[in-house]
Amino acid sequence: MNILVSAYLDNNLGDDLMIISLSKKFPEHNFYLTSSNSTVKRTFESFDNIIFHELELSDQYLKKFSVFLSIGGSLFNDINGVLGIIRRIKRIRILRKLKKKNIRIATIGCNLGPYNNRFGPLLTKLELKQNSLTTVRDKDSFRYIQKFKNIKNNHLASDIVYNFSNQFELPYISKKNILGISAYRSIVNNEYNYSNYIFLASVADKFIKETNGCVRLFAFDTENENDLSPAFHIKKLSLYPDKIQIVPYIGDYKDFIQSMKECSRFIAVRFHSAILCEILKIPFLPIVYSNKMDNYLDDLNFSGIRISIKNIPRNRQEIEEITDCLIYNKKIFNEFNYNNELDYEIHFNELGKLLRES
Repeated sequence: MNILVSAYLDNNLGDDLMIISLSKKFPEHNFYLTSSNSTVKRTFESFDNIIFHELELSDQYLKKFSVFLSIGGSLFNDINGVLGIIRRIKRIRILRKLKKKNIRIATIGCNLGPYNNRFGPLLTKLELKQNSLTTVRDKDSFRYIQKFKNIKNNHLASDIVYNFSNQFELPYISKKNILGISAYRSIVNNEYNYSNYIFLASVADKFIKETNGCVRLFAFDTENENDLSPAFHIKKLSLYPDKIQIVPYIGDYKDFIQSMKECSRFIAVRFHSAILCEILKIPFLPIVYSNKMDNYLDDLNFSGIRISIKNIPRNRQEIEEITDCLIYNKKIFNEFNYNNELDYEIHFNELGKLLRES
């Protein structure tokens, strides 16, 4: 079966892992993605059932597709500005056209919000009404979607990336003092970026000084969002740049995750850095730049330290206290009590049912 796929394609590790797990789960189907980015295309060139194409909305072209699938996390954030509203309305019109052509529509693995105006919830509701299947990844999003009328067949399940939980050999307890940090540059709240870099460089310096260890800065996205910029800023601000290594994700997820596995502690800013830390059993300190991290931590009943990117600690005492928590494994996320029977399989199980009906 040929399936149209809408996904975030930016050489972003988290989203790429979702697409890769989709390809592996359904090798009998072909997944058509749209991107002109040659770097993105190269990431998926070894997957025979991932096909890049230029989307056409002609009746003749659409005949070969049975399902339109959106896969990803932050698909339904707040909509800012007239252009954002126009883009979302155009997308809803396309979905309605596909539906009229008897193409089933599904969205899996998403979260909703946050919403600060009435356009976000309204257009989210209009889009989800076109769906034959919707799955969300946190309880807050599930409660929100249940408020909408006429949206059927919706499910709650843990993040799709948990599908990799049985694919990585867990490391032995590391005796190395390696602090991993997921570098991040906010596009929306860019006034907080430099203070974030200063904070992370200060924590890295104290960690290196106290443990005689080293730091790895992980760039989870290396295209438009580009985590390499903050990584180089943090390294330049550090007193020990020779003790800091930058690890970019450039399409090879296995090498990237192998470098993560060697870390004894982690500062998780990127959402999927936290998910992978949990899978790999690496204690981590969460820094929250979006409600998706808060919702994830709430669902796991985490009561330790979580730092808002809008309220980064600045004074020396706070930085020392936080670094001590990292070094001595206090008040950071270290309760790896999930089991391998997690509900993450619901996303693909429900999608499989839809594909068999289509």
